[in-house]
Amino acid sequence: MRNAVTTGISLAAGFLLLAGCGGGQTGQAAQETTETGTSAPTSTSSAAGVGLPERTAPAKSLDLSEPCAIITKQQATKLGVNQPLESKNLSDKKGCDYKKGKSGSDGGWAMFVAADPSRTAQEFASKRPSGESTEIAGYPAYELEKQYGCMVAVDVTDSGSLFVNGVTRLQTKSDACSVANKFAEAAIKNLPDA
Repeated sequence: MRNAVTTGISLAAGFLLLAGCGGGQTGQAAQETTETGTSAPTSTSSAAGVGLPERTAPAKSLDLSEPCAIITKQQATKLGVNQPLESKNLSDKKGCDYKKGKSGSDGGWAMFVAADPSRTAQEFASKRPSGESTEIAGYPAYELEKQYGCMVAVDVTDSGSLFVNGVTRLQTKSDACSVANKFAEAAIKNLPDA
């Protein structure tokens, strides 16, 4: 019994010692502290260690009067869309659904494409460290493959991003990110320069 109490006291003392050591800055945060004692902002790296390369292509405007104008009907048809275009809000993003195949069929997909003025591609990436950096039409992008789809955020402006959320059906499951990237590329061509 005495050994159990002694061990418990030793463990508690160790935890207190560790807790007392955790208050200072460590790693990269300590390196970013300036002479005045404040932290300097980082360029493109995030807290989760996910970083996108710097954008060298011209910034685009995300101001669209009609969400479904982000990809023209002609482009949509060329990409395989065979269902009516549908304006939609998804997580406070105004966008458009582009679909191939009817609901309930085994093949096809739905691609939601939106201009997201409130979240940058870097912010999207930092919350999803399991994705990967890529490039679409000369713009840094971040894609995250999901079980039945793919999400892509493209760095087209300093204050927001182009967002694609693609969902595929059973027979087209493996094509999700390639289809989403094609929709992102088509949308980039239509976004006006800022």
